[in-house]
Amino acid sequence: MNSHKILKILLIFGGVVEIVIGLLFMVLDFYLEQVGFEIIPIFTQMAGVFLFGYGILLIYSSRDVEKYAIIPLVNILIRIIMIVCGILSLLIYPEFFIILLIALPYDLLWSIFIFILLVKQGIILKKNNIEVKK
Repeated sequence: MNSHKILKILLIFGGVVEIVIGLLFMVLDFYLEQVGFEIIPIFTQMAGVFLFGYGILLIYSSRDVEKYAIIPLVNILIRIIMIVCGILSLLIYPEFFIILLIALPYDLLWSIFIFILLVKQGIILKKNNIEVKK
């Protein structure tokens, strides 16, 4: 399987994961209340809608990766920021250790694989072959 096909599959997979997590976030406030966390429901719902929408964008970007490369690049940036936030959250909410133990490595590995495949395909960080005229 070539790297272009792997890139498309990973974008679709990442999009589906984002959509599922987004849907879970939309109803997460009920479960957090059961555990004893007091939250403002609109924040989890907004996070869910954002993740759901971003999942759709990732799936859409798999149709023409060269044209929509900015979508996975921004997603990589967001995931890296979320990894930092997740590590900080472990200090405050150790109850989420199991969830973050799964989520943080997934985000890191997905980001690394997508970035490497984007570079390998020459979609980002292209070497410009400019000839110097004498």
